[in-house]
Amino acid sequence: MQLSFKSKERSMKRKLFVYMFFLVTTISITLLMGLFLFGRLGTTEQDFHKKLSIQSEYFTKNMENYWDDLASMNIALADNMEAILETTLANQGLTFQQLQDNPNAIYSLENDMIQPLGQYLERSNCSGAYVQLDTTINSTLDNAQTQRSGVYLQKTTMSYSKEDLILYRGIANIGKKHGIMPHRKWRQEFDITLVPDYEELKKGNFDYSLSNIIQLPYTGERIALLRVPLVGKDGTFYGLCGFEISQSWFKFAHPQPSTLNHLTCLLVPDSDSIITNEGFSTGSQNGFYYMPNGDLSIKPIGNNLLRIISKNRNYIGVKNTVKISKNQTYSTYVMILDSDYNRAIVKSNIELFFFTIVLLLFVFLGCSFFSQRYLSPILKGLEQLRKDNKNSMRYDVQEIDDLLDFLSSKDYEVENKMLTLELEMQENRKKLEQIENEHELIQREYDKARVEVERLAKKREADVDEEEYKRFLECLATLTRKEKEILNLYVKGYSSKDILETLNITDNTLKYHNRNIYSKLGVKSRKQLLMYMTLLNNKRS
Repeated sequence: MQLSFKSKERSMKRKLFVYMFFLVTTISITLLMGLFLFGRLGTTEQDFHKKLSIQSEYFTKNMENYWDDLASMNIALADNMEAILETTLANQGLTFQQLQDNPNAIYSLENDMIQPLGQYLERSNCSGAYVQLDTTINSTLDNAQTQRSGVYLQKTTMSYSKEDLILYRGIANIGKKHGIMPHRKWRQEFDITLVPDYEELKKGNFDYSLSNIIQLPYTGERIALLRVPLVGKDGTFYGLCGFEISQSWFKFAHPQPSTLNHLTCLLVPDSDSIITNEGFSTGSQNGFYYMPNGDLSIKPIGNNLLRIISKNRNYIGVKNTVKISKNQTYSTYVMILDSDYNRAIVKSNIELFFFTIVLLLFVFLGCSFFSQRYLSPILKGLEQLRKDNKNSMRYDVQEIDDLLDFLSSKDYEVENKMLTLELEMQENRKKLEQIENEHELIQREYDKARVEVERLAKKREADVDEEEYKRFLECLATLTRKEKEILNLYVKGYSSKDILETLNITDNTLKYHNRNIYSKLGVKSRKQLLMYMTLLNNKRS
């Protein structure tokens, strides 16, 4: 019989290809999983969450340090202003209450304060500094109830030089005297209606606090005021002093180093939603950002990311918190445009798709090449083996030559086994004929025995008293479980001694059960009992 190696060739190639494909794919998947577990490979969502989390931690730490430094500077400013105020009053022999309606004393006080105030402003990372006194120059004016004297300086640029300072509130001549020109929206005194919690602040029971965002009068600038109370040693409330932080200043003073496009960073009061008008915003150092407007809602989207929703556009970001003062907690939000986030996901999916296609193509071509490379010499040798009809020639493939040697050795073994099997088959045929003859003889003996049993059963049935046998059958159901168990053992041929050992009972117990069995079934001896049971079993079978 000739073998066709064409079908074998296809089978071997297919199997080897499948095995290699499975092996390479498994190795590739294991490698990708390892990279994923060790953080070298992850989803776009995880990548963005990692970048935004790092950015958020940096921005939050930046805010913590900024407000801590500014608060420390503010407390030092308050101590300096209190010392100047009390020294000036002592030199003039006045009390703080006597400043009311005293232009000369207020002029002298503001003149002493303006230069130190400017020096603190030049050293501070903020847009303005102020000292607001709880007194007024002219209490007879209609609006005197809401007017307070003091000095309010602002920076015109991000520079820290004295030439870039302007006077927003205070006596104009004092400002000019110190080389500080009045603001184009200058006013001499403060309007405390812009500070709705002013009466609460007058109690002076706080270290420092940040005001709500307010619109600076007569300008388009949004600001917040860091405030420290000025309180005398006798508990007199002198006023407030502190620093101004404007949105423009905050934006240019705190740009964040980042590789994220259109990065937006918010600092707002801690709440379940975001009210942009109550906080500050900034962006990245290397690009502009889209400032959200109005109230923003927040929705978790998984991977600890938040979707921040506004009327015009949506954002993806993360949240953190920062303490501004003892009783003020603000939230920091670091976010990017939702459209940039979705675009990056689509790009990542496309790259992953093409990477998968290239990987599969590489695996397919590699498996095909190595399968062909590996099988070609083997298939060539097998084809020669088929044509040469297993002659004694040798081949270039060691496996084929080994196969020839193996087949030659096996041919001899197979011939011997075939001869042995043939002899065994002849012997088994003889044994089978003998067994068939014995079976036929046994069958005849069995038929004779069955006829004899039927005859004896009919004879025994004729000898049985029908009334007693009927009572025996009816009373079988009255036996207890233990009595039935003993009865069955008797039927199986167990002796009394065997039953005692099998059931682990005493001789008296067995006698007791025997009396009950005989009494209930109406039999007088074990012989009669076994005869009735044998008759019953014969009828059942």
